[in-house]
Amino acid sequence: MASPLALQEQQAFDYRSDKLKVLTSTPSGYPSFSTAMAPEFFPFVEGSKQHKTVNHGVVKIRNIPFDTKRAEVIAFLGRNSKILNDSDEPVHIIMERVTSKTMDAYVEFCTLEDAMKAVERHHLNIMNGRVSRLGDRPVDVELSDQGCLMKDLFPLAVGIFWDGSRPEFKAQKPDQPWENFKGFISEEEMTMLVKHVEVPHRSPFSKDCPQRPYECLISTLKKFPWSYTDHITISQRRAVFKATCELLRLLARSIYKTDNHLHLNRQLYRRVASAAMGCHGFTPLMKDDIAWFAQMSDEEQQLGYGQPPYAFGWRHQYAMCLKPGMPPDVVEWYIALIRDQTLRDTMSRPLQDRNDIQERTRDTDPYWGHFWAELGHVMGPAFDSLTIAQVAHMEFSAVERILSRALACH
Repeated sequence: MASPLALQEQQAFDYRSDKLKVLTSTPSGYPSFSTAMAPEFFPFVEGSKQHKTVNHGVVKIRNIPFDTKRAEVIAFLGRNSKILNDSDEPVHIIMERVTSKTMDAYVEFCTLEDAMKAVERHHLNIMNGRVSRLGDRPVDVELSDQGCLMKDLFPLAVGIFWDGSRPEFKAQKPDQPWENFKGFISEEEMTMLVKHVEVPHRSPFSKDCPQRPYECLISTLKKFPWSYTDHITISQRRAVFKATCELLRLLARSIYKTDNHLHLNRQLYRRVASAAMGCHGFTPLMKDDIAWFAQMSDEEQQLGYGQPPYAFGWRHQYAMCLKPGMPPDVVEWYIALIRDQTLRDTMSRPLQDRNDIQERTRDTDPYWGHFWAELGHVMGPAFDSLTIAQVAHMEFSAVERILSRALACH
């Protein structure tokens, strides 16, 4: 007859996911290092690299009234137009982030053929004497592409040209530094985007269309080329995240005060929050902050947006995130292994080093153990100027070193 302890261990094993059972089905209960690092088991990926660009069909509507609403653009194209689903945010009304001026709108369609049909329909209307209008203003409707959309969405990104949604980087020009690539957006742009909401009387264009800065942010989050991590710095991403949090805060205040319930409402708030939670460039901790703002349940975060359990504990993961579809208990198993090993590593250090680490531990979350000590980041301008790709390399290298020590005997 099995002992109570053996029965308890068997029950615990039975409750594990199939993947974790396979991973730990060894005499010691631990896999080899090579097995733990195998793609089918390793539960972490570089978050920004999960962003995929798709060359949807694009239609451009020129010379729109500056107070044009998103719903008006959709109605203008007609219910039968095969634009992307609402959740994909197919309408991009271009707003200059610094001046808030609006001129053109882009609409993404499921396919190039669908976009061509929409343009042909409007050209046919013109031939029949019916001028295309948005509001009281005649507008031009033309076939466009992702490259034009990206160029207008990120106008300050010099030193590149757009091949569809993909940026191609030009050679550096030492004698013409102003022509060299510095970023897809500037921190000033994101600051001014918030200022248009904070001080609306100084922004005549956005004053008459108060939802425009929020929709500009949605387009920025959706279309930002996050997968090009070699060209995005920690500080640039932080500027986008900071603007997102500020705009969510300001929108929540406007909804509470019913400043403009017709345009600044819960629906717009959900759209902004959804774009932020689905943003591949944001870390699990950043998304946890956004979820807190939006009062999202843990279930919605994990099932709807792929957040890991205890995302608030991912304090020092600036590039890593949960691999989609990975069972939660597998993730927990890896983090527990990393936590235990880093704590053992700390205890093997000289007394002074150990005391320093334990003192600093009081200011952070213990969920990942002393993973931060393995990374050795020094916060400051040098860290802020690192690219997401550089930080990702540091994080995955640290995980590999820790797991190799933890599984050395298995």
